Amino acid sequence: FGLSLLAVCLGTPVAQAAAAAPAAEAEVHLFLTRHGKTMLNISDRVQGWSDAVLTPEGIAVAQDLGRGLKNTPFAAVYSSDSGRAMETARVVQQFSGQTQLPLQIDSRLREFNFGSYEADLNATLWGDAARFDGMALEPWLKQFTPKRFANTVAAMDRQRGTTHGKTWPAEDYATVSQRLIAALTDIASQQARQGGGKVLVVSHGLAIAAVVDTLAPGNNYPLHKPLSNASITEIVYRGGRFEVLTFNEMKYVKAGQEAAKGKP
Repeated sequence: FGLSLLAVCLGTPVAQAAAAAPAAEAEVHLFLTRHGKTMLNISDRVQGWSDAVLTPEGIAVAQDLGRGLKNTPFAAVYSSDSGRAMETARVVQQFSGQTQLPLQIDSRLREFNFGSYEADLNATLWGDAARFDGMALEPWLKQFTPKRFANTVAAMDRQRGTTHGKTWPAEDYATVSQRLIAALTDIASQQARQGGGKVLVVSHGLAIAAVVDTLAPGNNYPLHKPLSNASITEIVYRGGRFEVLTFNEMKYVKAGQEAAKGKP
């Protein structure tokens, strides 16, 4: 997520497809999870579509999450196609005793794409974004929203033009939010038709903040703060509609840590 930071109003166009689902569908609970800590997180570099393996700490927290989810039977498991997310999902499956479920991959669950800033220092990206908006970094961070950040980075990337035609351009917020909500709508509606249940979905910090900001506009969640690695954001899908229940919850990791110590 970078520095000290690091994503539907049902009347909006992006949610209307979900609202059209039949009310008779079974209820689905999405356990939206951020991946474990990676080597690029440790080196404080921008990690969007670029990738890095989990650190020992990142593996350990995924193991704790798995232990904490032992009594939470999943009907399906999904991940973005980034290695750090897939690695996290497999560790969680292993330590929750649910390796019988196939890991289903959806590239739409990826993190924001930062274009020419990929793998650059976070300090460079955040500093450039503040200056681009004509502000000092500290007050800019206090006004952070996923939408503002994505649109600023996309505009900076177009202006830089340093990698034009050589890599994927940075995504604006409409692009990011539409692909994420489309993915979750497909996942939830498909599972609803198959009887509902709980679904583990491993994604990324800013992506999850963007989902919450889109599904629950005007919310009071601290979206300007980094999501914890292996945190759970629970979203329920019923009658073709989404509702955010929890955000950045670490109770499952904590339960897994207690289980590892042999405590009930």
